[in-house]
Amino acid sequence: MARVLWRKTLTLKMGWIEQVSPGNFRLGPNVLQEFHSDTIPTPTDVPGADNQPTFWKVDGTYLVLSVSCNWRFVQLNETFRPSTEFTPSRPLHVYCDVGTSSMVGNRITVLLREIKYHPKETAHSEPMHIQYLPVRNEVVEIVETQMTEINGIWCNLAKGIPS
Repeated sequence: MARVLWRKTLTLKMGWIEQVSPGNFRLGPNVLQEFHSDTIPTPTDVPGADNQPTFWKVDGTYLVLSVSCNWRFVQLNETFRPSTEFTPSRPLHVYCDVGTSSMVGNRITVLLREIKYHPKETAHSEPMHIQYLPVRNEVVEIVETQMTEINGIWCNLAKGIPS
């Protein structure tokens, strides 16, 4: 028999369930039950506290969802906020005019590398693998590099650290 279990901690953060009182939960605004006909099916795979069939229940540290109906999870990007346990990171793009252009996404650019920047930990970035790129010219007088956020906005390099 198929089962779907989600950790209670995640489901509370995602807004799939809400705690009404200690040990008492209700479905939250970010999970929707969908029925594809006018008749509601009888759930057969999730017994409730009174041993009667139910579509969902919180069982210990898990949210158990019945496979007797469809579930739609909404506002996934809006709801989840990464835990403060992990250092936030953001990608920075480094561009350099020395190398030849290449296709990145839907445009031709001189992107050299993407760096995962951890604001509280990163003082410098050293590539793990050597990167060989063909160069535009045999003689290079000036090497120009630029750094942007992933959205294309130039980095503010105040005191040498992206803000």
